[in-house]
Amino acid sequence: MENNFHEALQSVQTNIGRELQVDQEALKKDYFNDRQEQSMTIKVLSILGGILASVAFVGFIFITRLNANSIFMSILSGLFFVTSIAMNKRFDKVILDTISVCMYLLSFASLGIVFDELNRSSTIPYFCFLGLALLTILISRSYILTFVATLITTGSLLAIFFTKELAELNHVLLVSLAAIIIYFTFNEGKLMKIKSLQGKRYLALRTGLVFSFMICLYYTSEPTFIIDAWLIDWITSGIFIGMILWLINCLLNRFLCEETGKKIFISLLILICLGFTAMNPAISGSLFLLLISFKVNYKTGISLGVLAFIYFIGLFYYDLDLSLLKKSIAMFVSGVFFLLLYFVIFKKSNSHEKV
Repeated sequence: MENNFHEALQSVQTNIGRELQVDQEALKKDYFNDRQEQSMTIKVLSILGGILASVAFVGFIFITRLNANSIFMSILSGLFFVTSIAMNKRFDKVILDTISVCMYLLSFASLGIVFDELNRSSTIPYFCFLGLALLTILISRSYILTFVATLITTGSLLAIFFTKELAELNHVLLVSLAAIIIYFTFNEGKLMKIKSLQGKRYLALRTGLVFSFMICLYYTSEPTFIIDAWLIDWITSGIFIGMILWLINCLLNRFLCEETGKKIFISLLILICLGFTAMNPAISGSLFLLLISFKVNYKTGISLGVLAFIYFIGLFYYDLDLSLLKKSIAMFVSGVFFLLLYFVIFKKSNSHEKV
């Protein structure tokens, strides 16, 4: 494999006609890093394996009634947390990733058992989970642990909002995540130059943010999560529609569509189309995720955006609180939006390819 590395480097230098000035040792280290070559499937299976093993261990704890000893469970939680972080820093193998994820999740499960005797309205456990997750994001260099910690951070915040009956703050969190995703997307080059965010850690944070965004979208679409929140829904949809119009403008500039009249017409048409779905911000939110992922060719985000859009359209259509006429109009204008998006972007792209 080392010969292949040198052959590839030599081929690049031959094509450009000069010696390539790079840090060959650092490049070689990154090339041979097994964890960098893990597919998304392996990473997901590692997380699922850790979850299943954690569930089995928690079942054992309850069967043996060790959960009654709070001191023991507190020590066990701290031991699992420290061991998982240390193991991930020291070793670099796929199987050990699964073990470290298992221990990491068990540390949270053990801590949750300790707080089980508290009143259910208490937010102390969730703040502890939030603190540990943020600490993990700061000190861990592992893809999987950083990804899981990002999800736990979002889940802890949602649990705090729900416990304190401040579910409206989910919309604030949703818009904040959208702003962070925009920042990560448009400053990818700068962020990846930061030592603490280099390589897989940046990718883990971006993926974690996207999945967190999806979780918040789901709760936003649930009418039982916030009752009679039509004003908040319309405000959130308005923010997302504004972001979508801005992204459409960026894409039009990318494909050299500089005609002001055409831009205004497209913007007005999109504004009218999405206005009919403003009562469900999850629809415009999923379109936002789809567009920003398309802009940087982020395939995971594109796939999630398409799936989310189909899912939320289905929920919207089967919402019994809306009349069939409103649903039909919303579905019609959504179809018009996608046809417009196809002809404006993809046809424009094909014309440039022919040139």
